Amino acid sequence: MRDPSPRVYYSRFAPHSIPHSYFNPNENSVMEEYSEKPPPPPPRKFYRQKKYWIICSIISVIIVVVVVILILYVFFPMIAQALMNQSGIGVEDSQITFQPPDNLSKRDGEALNMNSSFYMSMTSQMSNTGPFAADLTFHNPINVYYNDTLLGNITLPDSKIAGGKGTLVADTPFIIQNTTFFAAFAKEMLANDEFKWRLKGKLDITALTRTATVQLDKEVTIPGMGGFPEVSIESFQLPGDDPNGGILVELGTILASPSPVGVQLGTIKMAIGYDGVDLGEVTAEGISLAQGNNSILLKGTLKPQNDPVALEKVGTLFSNYVAGKMSQTTAVGVSAAPDGVNSIGWLSEGFQSVRLNVGLGVPKPLDIIKSVGLGYIDLSFSPEAPYAPVLSAPQVTAGFEIPFGFSLDITDVKQELQMANEKTSFATISAPFVPADANQEAGEMKFAMTNDTIQGIEGKEEDFNDYTYSLTAHESYTFIVKGEATTKTVTPIGNITLAGITLDVPTSLRGMQFLNSTPTIINSLDVTGGEVDHMNLAINVTMGNPSDFSIYTGDVKFDMKAEDVVLGSVTLAGLKLNRGDNTVMATAAFDPKSSAVGQNLLSTFVMGKNNDVNIAGNDQSTAITSLIGGLKEISIVSTLPGLKAPLIQGSRLVVLNDTTQTGIVNVMVSIANPFSAQLSITSVKSAVTYQGFPVGNIDQDVSGSPINIAGHSTVESSPLNMKMNLQPAAVALLLRSLAVKSKLDTRPLDALLTMGGFQIAGQEQISADPSLFDGFDISKYTMEAMKALTVDLQLESGLTIGQYVNTLQFAQSNVSTATDESVTKLIPIVGQPIVQQIVDGADLAFETITLSEPTDNGFKVLMVGSISNTGPMAASISFVEPLTIQWQGRDLGKVTMETIKTQPNVGAQFNVTGEFTIADAGYMGEFAVFMINEEKFTWDILSTTVAVDAIGYQFTNINMTKQVTLGGAKGFKDCVTIHSFDLPANDPAGGIALTLQVTIQNPSQIGFLLNGAGFESYFKDVKIGELASNGAANFLPRASTDMEMKGRLIEQTTEEGIAIITEVFANYLSAKDSILTVKGTSGSGPNGQVSWLTTGFQSLSIENVTLPGPDVAPELIPSIDLSDMQLDFTVADYAPPMGSNLVHAQLKSPFGFPLGVSSLNMELDASYNKNRAAHMVVPDVKSTTDENGLITTAFHDVPFEVYDDGQATFNAFTAALTSSANVSFGMIGSSNAMAETAVGTLKLSNITFDVTSSLAGFNNFEGKTNILKMAVTGGTPDHIEVTLTVSFVNPSQISITVGTLTFESIMQENGVSIGTVIMNDVVIKPGENTFDCIMHMHSSKKELVDQMVSIYMTNAQAPLTIAGTKDSTKIASLQDALSTVRLQTMMQGINSNLVERTDVEARAAVVITKKAKTWVTLNNPLETSYTIKKVQVDIENNNNGKPYKMGTIDYELPNPLTVPAGGQARTDEWPVDVDANALQLLGLIGDGEISINLAQNVTVQVGDTDGGYPSYFYYYQNNVPCGLDITLFGISLPDDEDLKKDDDASATNATAPAA
Repeated sequence: MRDPSPRVYYSRFAPHSIPHSYFNPNENSVMEEYSEKPPPPPPRKFYRQKKYWIICSIISVIIVVVVVILILYVFFPMIAQALMNQSGIGVEDSQITFQPPDNLSKRDGEALNMNSSFYMSMTSQMSNTGPFAADLTFHNPINVYYNDTLLGNITLPDSKIAGGKGTLVADTPFIIQNTTFFAAFAKEMLANDEFKWRLKGKLDITALTRTATVQLDKEVTIPGMGGFPEVSIESFQLPGDDPNGGILVELGTILASPSPVGVQLGTIKMAIGYDGVDLGEVTAEGISLAQGNNSILLKGTLKPQNDPVALEKVGTLFSNYVAGKMSQTTAVGVSAAPDGVNSIGWLSEGFQSVRLNVGLGVPKPLDIIKSVGLGYIDLSFSPEAPYAPVLSAPQVTAGFEIPFGFSLDITDVKQELQMANEKTSFATISAPFVPADANQEAGEMKFAMTNDTIQGIEGKEEDFNDYTYSLTAHESYTFIVKGEATTKTVTPIGNITLAGITLDVPTSLRGMQFLNSTPTIINSLDVTGGEVDHMNLAINVTMGNPSDFSIYTGDVKFDMKAEDVVLGSVTLAGLKLNRGDNTVMATAAFDPKSSAVGQNLLSTFVMGKNNDVNIAGNDQSTAITSLIGGLKEISIVSTLPGLKAPLIQGSRLVVLNDTTQTGIVNVMVSIANPFSAQLSITSVKSAVTYQGFPVGNIDQDVSGSPINIAGHSTVESSPLNMKMNLQPAAVALLLRSLAVKSKLDTRPLDALLTMGGFQIAGQEQISADPSLFDGFDISKYTMEAMKALTVDLQLESGLTIGQYVNTLQFAQSNVSTATDESVTKLIPIVGQPIVQQIVDGADLAFETITLSEPTDNGFKVLMVGSISNTGPMAASISFVEPLTIQWQGRDLGKVTMETIKTQPNVGAQFNVTGEFTIADAGYMGEFAVFMINEEKFTWDILSTTVAVDAIGYQFTNINMTKQVTLGGAKGFKDCVTIHSFDLPANDPAGGIALTLQVTIQNPSQIGFLLNGAGFESYFKDVKIGELASNGAANFLPRASTDMEMKGRLIEQTTEEGIAIITEVFANYLSAKDSILTVKGTSGSGPNGQVSWLTTGFQSLSIENVTLPGPDVAPELIPSIDLSDMQLDFTVADYAPPMGSNLVHAQLKSPFGFPLGVSSLNMELDASYNKNRAAHMVVPDVKSTTDENGLITTAFHDVPFEVYDDGQATFNAFTAALTSSANVSFGMIGSSNAMAETAVGTLKLSNITFDVTSSLAGFNNFEGKTNILKMAVTGGTPDHIEVTLTVSFVNPSQISITVGTLTFESIMQENGVSIGTVIMNDVVIKPGENTFDCIMHMHSSKKELVDQMVSIYMTNAQAPLTIAGTKDSTKIASLQDALSTVRLQTMMQGINSNLVERTDVEARAAVVITKKAKTWVTLNNPLETSYTIKKVQVDIENNNNGKPYKMGTIDYELPNPLTVPAGGQARTDEWPVDVDANALQLLGLIGDGEISINLAQNVTVQVGDTDGGYPSYFYYYQNNVPCGLDITLFGISLPDDEDLKKDDDASATNATAPAA
C-alpha cells in the first residue's frame, strides 16, 4: 500500500520540491479559524517537529567537519602516495646535449665533465594524477635506473598537476654514475625499439593547503632508435681524387629515428664497406639526432685497394651503381665527438654499435654514353648471309660523361650492342675487348671495330631491310645503338672492370641518297651489234657515292629507262661502290622499238640531242635479300649525249616537166654511219621544210635495193620522188625567203606579192610603182635565189642492225640542196591570185554610222568611212547587189551602198547614205542589246558580185568578205554626268517632282537620232525615280549631248525603300554624292516606241552615275534656341540631368518640296567662349514642324556630361549664367531626325549643326532678396538660430536643383559677416521663389551679433548683403557661380514688448533711502526660450509729456530667469535705485499705475541647447505699464484704482436695497 505521507528530499532540490505545509506549520490553525467545527488535532510524529530538524542539522555539520579534518590531517599523505603510485609519466621529447641550456647555469661555476655527464632537456606528460590540483616539489637529485642498475641522477623542477594530468618540463644535467654501464645502455638505446628507465626519489605534493612527502618510484618507457631501420642514401658523389690517395666520397644520407630521444653527436666517423671490403671512412659534422628524418652528409675517402678480389668487388659495386642496380653497403659507427674534436667514451662506444645497412643505387641506369659516332665504315654483303654483313669501322667515337669527379683512364672496351629503330631492335653486334683511347676531360673515347658481324635478329628481317633501305635512300639516316659496354679502367683506388655501362643513343650515317647526290655521267656509248629483240650497247659511266660507307653488293642489274618507260637492262658485274666517284663499265640490252619512248630516244640520239635516261632498280636487281628493298628503289638520272656528226650529209633537187600538174620532183641524199655495226636502210619517208614551212614529202620503199652503209662510212642514195608543195603562197614564200638569203632586191617581188594579196613572212608592203619593174628578169631572179636552198628533214627510215630490225625516225636541219634551171617552171603558180588578192587586201572601215527615223522594219543610215590598200592603179569598185550584214553568224539585214572610186595607192573616203532593211526584228533587238552594252562589236559584210575595173580590164564576180569592228556604247559606263537636280515640289502623280540637267557621252561609233528615251534610277538596287528626255533624245556617235530630263522620286512603301531614299537624302545633306544606277526603259521613233530599240534600251544599266551633292553641306539647322532649361546638380557635379520644355530649331531645307520633322535625337558638344565644355546625347523625342520650317521639341533628364578638360569652362559658364542677364553658348553636333515627305518617312542621320544660342541668365537674381518671415527659434553656445522665409526673383527661364546652399549674411554697415544662411532642398524655378531657411547668427565680432539682436528686438532695420562663396555648395561646378551672388535685403525687427508690465513697491521713506523694489512680468516673442542673467535699466516716467528719470536697475540675477518660447514669466524681486527727487516722488502718491519708458542692456542666454547663446544687447520699450504700491507706516496708500474700486462698491451697495 502506498504511503500517503509526503517524502521530503533536502539535497539537490529547489525549495518548491518541499511540501508547503512544512514551511508553514501554522497553516492548519489558520484554517481552523474558518472551520465551523474544527477536528481534534492528530498526534504529531517526532520527525515533524522543528526541534528534531534543528538537532539533526547541527549533528551533520559536526560530522562533516570531523571528516574533513581527518582527511586533511590523517589520510592526505596516504592519498597522495596512492595517487603518485597510480600516475604515469610519458616522455614526449628528450634531447641529450653537451652545451648547457640558457636557463641552466654551470654547477658550482664549473663546467661538467662530458665523459661522465651531459645535459638533458625533457618534456613529459604526467597522467592519472587524481582529481586535485597540486604543486609538486622534487627532492633532487632524482636517481635514474636501467635494468635495476643506477645510470645516474637528474634534477627535476617544481611542477603542477590538475584535472588528472600535468606537464613536466626539465632542463637538467644528467650525472652518470657508471660510465661503463651507461655505454652499454647507450648501445641498447640505439639498437632497441624501446627502453625503460626507473626514476626513484622523493617529492612533496601540496594540495588542499596540505603538503605530503611521498616516494617517487616510476617506470618510464621511452621509444628507442631501433637500430635505425630506415636509412636511405639520397645522393652519392665522388667529387674528385684524394691527394693522399683514393677517391673522395660524399654520401647524402637520410636516417630516420623513431625515438623522441635526441642526441648531440657532433662530429661522427663511420666505416663504410661492401661485401666484406673495407671501402674507407667517412665523417659528418654538427650532427644532432632528432625524432624523424635526419639529413646527414657523410664525407670521406674510398681508399685504394690492392687485393684483386677486393678490386673485383669494388668494380661490381661501381658497375651495379652505373647499371641502376641496388648494392647493399654497410656503415659502422666509429666515434662521436660532440664538440667536433674530443670523442666521449660512452657515447662513442654506444655509437660503435650502430651498423647501418644501406642500399646504394639509383632508380635507373646512369646515362653515361651520350653519343656514338661510327665514322667511315665498310660493309660487305653476300647472298649466302644477307642478314649478316661484315662491318669494319676504323675510328668509332663515343661521347661519354662520368657523373663523378675522380680521374679515370679507360684502356679497353668491349661491347654487346643492338641496332634499333624507334620500334624495335633488329640486329646485334658482339665486339670483343679492343684498345681504347679515352679523354675524360673532353668526354670522348675512340676505338676501332674490325670485321665484326652485324647479325640480324631472327624475325626482325623487315626492320633490317628498313635499315639497309634507309642507308641506300636517305641523305642521313639515324638509328639507335643500345646495349652495354664494359671497360677496363684505371682509377685512384686501383684498376677495375666497369661493367653495365648502358647506352641507348642515336647515331647517324650519311646515306647513298640513291646515288643521286652528284650527276651520274655517261662517258661514251657504242652500238656493237643486234639480236632479234634488242641492240647491244657498251656504256662507260661514272657515279658518285656520297655516303659514310663503302659497300660490296656483287652483281647488280638495273632497268634502263627513259620517261619512266623500261627500254632494256643495264648490268654492273661485281659492283663495289667506294666512297666518292666510281667509274664502271656497263653492258646494256636496248630495245627501242618496244615503246614510243625508246624510239624517241634513238631518234633524238641520232639527231645529236642529249637525253635524260634513268637507271632504275627492280625486284631482281640483286640476289642479296636484305638489299633488294634499297636497290630496287634506286633511280639514277643521267644524260645520254647525242651523236656529234649528222647522218645526212647533203641532197639535190630536180623539177620535172609535169611538176606543175603532178607536183612531183626528184631528190638524192648522202648518208654517213657513225657506229661500229653496219646500217641497212629499206624505206624512206620524209617531210621536207624550209624555215618551218612545208616544201614537200617523200614516201618510198627501197627494200628491193636497200641503202647499205658500212660501219663508219658514207654513201649517196638513188633518186627519191618528192611531192612538192605548189600552193601559190608557199612558192612565193620560198622564193622570197631564198631571195633574202641570197641578198637580192626584194622590192619588186614584194610589190607583186602585195598586189596579189600575199602576206608572207618578211614581206614588205610596197606600192607597185611601175618604175620598180624596169629591167626586172623573174627567171634569173628565181634561179639565183634557189641557189641558197637548204631544207629541214623529218625522216622515218626502215633500219636493220645485225638481226635487229627497226624504224628509225629522226629530224635533221639545214641540209644543203643543190638545184638547176628546172626551177623556173614554178613561176606561173604565183600570178593567178593577184587580182583576187587586191580585193581581199583592200581595207574597209567606218568612222561613224548614224541611225535615224527608226521603225520596227528598218531605218535610214548615214555611213562615213574609207577604203584603202586598193593597189598601185586607179579602180572603180561597184556593189551590184545590196551588201549582206551579219552579226555573230546570222543576218541582221541588207544595206544599199553607192559605187566607190579609188585612187592609185590612196583608196577613197566615202560619206554615203543607204536604206537598212531588217531581216529579223527580234534578232535586231538582241544586237541592239549587245551594241549598247559592249565595248565593241563586229559586222561581217559579204558579197560575191563585186566588180573591179582596173588597167582597162574589169574583173567580175570577185568575192568580197570584210569584217568590220565598230565601237559599242559600253553600257554608257561613266558616260552620264548629272550636273544639277532639283526637287521643287510634290509630284501630282505621287512622290516628289524631279528635274535634272544631264550630259550624255556616247562612246559608240553608232549614233541614234530618236524622238524620245525613257529611264529609271536606282540606288542600291532599289528604284527611287522615273525619268524621260524632255523632247528629242539624240545620241550622236562619239560625241557629248546636253539633255534636260524630267521625272519624279517615287513614294517608298517598304522599310528597305525608306532606308534607301533616306540614305540618298542623307548623302546630299552631308555634301556627299549618291551613286545611282540608271536603267533604260524605252526608245521611240517617229511612230512611237520601236520594239527592237526598246529591247536594247531596256538592257541598259548605267552604274556609278553620280547624283552630285553640294560642294558644302547645306546648313540644315542654322539655329537652335532653348526657351527654358532644367538642370539637377544634385545628381552629379559635372553630369547634371538637363531638360527643356520648349526647344526651337530652324529647319532650312535646300529644296522646295514640303519637309516636316516628326521626331529627332541629338548628340552635341556645348561650348562657352569657343571652348568645349560638355557632351549631351538627347534620345528620340517627338517634334513638330510648322510651314516655316520651325521645329518644336522638348527633352528631359538628359545627362549634361562635362568633359574632364572642360570643367573650368563649365564653371565659367555657370558663373556667367548666374551673374549675367544673358549668356551665349555654342552647340556643335549632329541630329538624327524622322522627316515626313511625299516619298515616305525618312530617317535623316548625322544632320550636323554648329550654332550659337543665348539664354537669359539669373542676373544675380536681380540683386535682392526679401525676408518674408523671421523668427528666432533656438540658440547654442555658438550661434543663434533664426528661421527665415525669403523670396527672390529668377528672371530667367532656367530651373536648377542644387540641394543645400549656404550664404554669408553680411552687415552692409561694416561689411562683416554676422551669420550663415542655410537653404536645404533648393530648387530655383523661373519667377519668384520662396524658401524656408535657417540662419546661424554668429560672428567673429560678437558685439555685432548683440547689435543684431538689439535691432531685431527693437523693431529696427539692418541692411544686409546675402553673399555667396565657394563654400556655398559642395557642388564643384557651382562653386564659382554661387560665389558671384550678392543679394541686398533688409532685416526688419519686431515689436517685441519684452516687458508686459512692472510692479514697484516702495515705502514713504523712499524719498530719503532712494530704494525701491520691483517685479517685472516678461513676455517672450521668440520661438525659443531665453534666460535673463543680468539687467541694467534706465527708467523714465512720461509724466504727461514732462518726462524725468525715475530710477535705475543694475542687477545680476542670483537665479537666472528663463522665459519659455511665446510665454510669460514674472521675476523675483529686483532692487531699484530711485533717481526721482522728493517732489517727483510726492507727485506719484495717489497714482496706482503709471506708464514708464525703459532703456536697458540685458544679458541673456538665447535658446536652451547646451545653455543657449550668450548675448548682451540693448533694448528699449516705451509706455510700459507700471503698478505703484507705496506704503506709509506699513499702510499702503490708496491709489486711483483703489478709489475707483471703492466707488464701484458703494454704488453696488446703494442699489441693492432698491432692488
